[in-house]
Amino acid sequence: MAEFWDVYDINGKKLNKIVQRGKDWLKGDEYHMGSAVFIKDKNDDFLIQQRSLKKDVHPGKWSITGGSAVSGETSEQCAIREVNEELGITLTPKDLKKIYTFTERQCIFNIFVAPGSKDIKITPQIEEVEQIAWVSRKKVLDLYHNGEFMLPFIDEMLKRIK
Repeated sequence: MAEFWDVYDINGKKLNKIVQRGKDWLKGDEYHMGSAVFIKDKNDDFLIQQRSLKKDVHPGKWSITGGSAVSGETSEQCAIREVNEELGITLTPKDLKKIYTFTERQCIFNIFVAPGSKDIKITPQIEEVEQIAWVSRKKVLDLYHNGEFMLPFIDEMLKRIK
């Protein structure tokens, strides 16, 4: 099924334009929106996922859960949908706290943190997720510094999570 993105300027202002992912190209001053979520438990451990080895982009890399916003979605709605689709976990807007925003390859990424628990039922989406793990803050940083984590700026993001 075709996926459509709203188009934004560098400041995150929605333009009056929609593109089809993989078909229409964004111009140099156009961006789409993406979101990702750190799920953190009370022991300061994080739920991370290894991307499917069959993915075209960053196969086998570790990451937090996220993806691109589809047309009509806010970054919060995108974050909630992606966590539900990829892990089977239901979050609400009240669960999300925005901690960071960065721009990379014509995508404005909003990063959130949400509470989690090792007791929750997780149902990984096999097309997206190779495996999941609850890991310490140090392990996330080790994966990042060893080039095994997908997102940039992890050091800075983790500093903003209490």
